[in-house]
Amino acid sequence: MNIARLIDSSFDEAVKALTMGTSQSSLLRARERAYIKTLIAHLQREFDSEDLRLFASPQRGNTADFGTNRLLYDIAICRIGAGKTAERKSEDFLYIAEALWQIEVDFSREWRSAIHAINRLNCGAASNRLLISSMLARGNERLLNTLRAPGAARSGALYLALVPHPADWDDDTGAPQVWQIADEEWVEMK
Repeated sequence: MNIARLIDSSFDEAVKALTMGTSQSSLLRARERAYIKTLIAHLQREFDSEDLRLFASPQRGNTADFGTNRLLYDIAICRIGAGKTAERKSEDFLYIAEALWQIEVDFSREWRSAIHAINRLNCGAASNRLLISSMLARGNERLLNTLRAPGAARSGALYLALVPHPADWDDDTGAPQVWQIADEEWVEMK
């Protein structure tokens, strides 16, 4: 999967989506929801398989099998398995066999919020983790340096997507940037 392309195409579609709000804050929340829904749609196409399941708040259809539509992360992609109960009258059930992706979306412009999101990602078992955060008006270098140590704290792939804040979507603020931590350094992905 090309993470940079997925982030770019999700962003492009979300910016073009018709979003409205009765106030500036409701408009920003509507834009955030549009981005998350678009991202989920792209992820569903990418991970279209009977043995995979996507969990997220706006996602429906998981409650009957798993008791919830959302797990511990904004978005989680898991490999599922099937089993049978050991009862006399056996029943089929589904279970989560492996977490493949854990994704947190945080449009705050505060570095502490990004640290909290990486902390949640670091607690998980997925080998692929993605934090989608807002670009900062004064540049991203400080944020990248701040997130370097927690980003490199555990093994597995950690990606950081910096997306223009929903308040900036009316301006030409540029395209999202996607980074991956490698050898304790952020490497930009193209």
